Amino acid sequence: MVEKIKAENFAVYRKENEFSAWPRNCGVYKYKNDEIIVGFLTRTCYYKTREEVAHGYSPADCSSRIVQMRSKDGGKTWDEPKKIIPSMNLGYSTLEQVSFLEPKEFDFKNPDFMFIAIKNQVFFSQDRGHNIYGPCRLPSFGYDTIWPRPDYVIRDDGALILFGTVNCSDGKEGKPVAIISKNKGISWELFSYISYEKNDYMQIMPSGVILPSGKIICAVRCQRYRHSYSFWAECYVSEDMGRTWNFLSRINDIGSPCHLLLLEDGRVLASYGYRSRPFGIRISVSEDEGKTWKNEFILRDDGGSWDLGYPVSVQLDSGEIFTVYYFNNKNDKIWQDGGVRHIAASVYSL
Repeated sequence: MVEKIKAENFAVYRKENEFSAWPRNCGVYKYKNDEIIVGFLTRTCYYKTREEVAHGYSPADCSSRIVQMRSKDGGKTWDEPKKIIPSMNLGYSTLEQVSFLEPKEFDFKNPDFMFIAIKNQVFFSQDRGHNIYGPCRLPSFGYDTIWPRPDYVIRDDGALILFGTVNCSDGKEGKPVAIISKNKGISWELFSYISYEKNDYMQIMPSGVILPSGKIICAVRCQRYRHSYSFWAECYVSEDMGRTWNFLSRINDIGSPCHLLLLEDGRVLASYGYRSRPFGIRISVSEDEGKTWKNEFILRDDGGSWDLGYPVSVQLDSGEIFTVYYFNNKNDKIWQDGGVRHIAASVYSL
């Protein structure tokens, strides 16, 4: 059963000469008193050619950068974007091009802690991102490439488990892993494989939560190699704090990448982009620790093309849900395979 949920939808950041996207890749954080920080990548884009809106496009002005915007009132108003990672750190071809800092200890349980992971780079903050230390080097663990996102859980023993993906035997991204630091960020080890290499589809972008029972569940983005628009999400579970994993459920038939949020009442919310018609943003809810996903709700179905999604959800102090994502509107006057790519959000109740 699918129904549309009542939500307040609004733009967080939209510039007609910029392509702004992928908050899931750049980090979204919720702190005390409804302070929210949203990270995303933005770059120059005039929407004149299809090349400009290609995901691998690098503008000649080297304008690509990861920025953060801050709201201190639950998303009602926002500060101007602050650049945190410049273009030189995004487009490197070898790690020797990155100037890494020596690792040092950070308190993962500090309520103002922030952690960012981009490729082999990790960044830390103990003051809600006002001062960021990094990049420090994240090992590749013998793989050609490693793709973490700022998606992690912190165990009761203080260890941080970072979710990411390593390359398969063909060199392509497709095998989800858990990476752990047990010494406050000084060193990292490859802790476990969430799933193993598949023959007919890839699994990337794991998103995990620790449940009140102590189990960890993790959603992974699934995509068929030969059918690039065949997306869905699967859920895996660990009952030994991230050391081993087993398949638990299929979250949806269409929609990914998927972000998981543990709600205050113990339910688990899955939010994801819906990259089939009608394009938009959807959510599902589990009431049994991810074993089943009974209801799917439409947050938005007014997207202009498949190029949207990568949501992250947080719960506000009021109990409402704030879900942020990148979007393009079907009625946008500016058009190139979709409207202006911008950062938008929805606020709603369940």
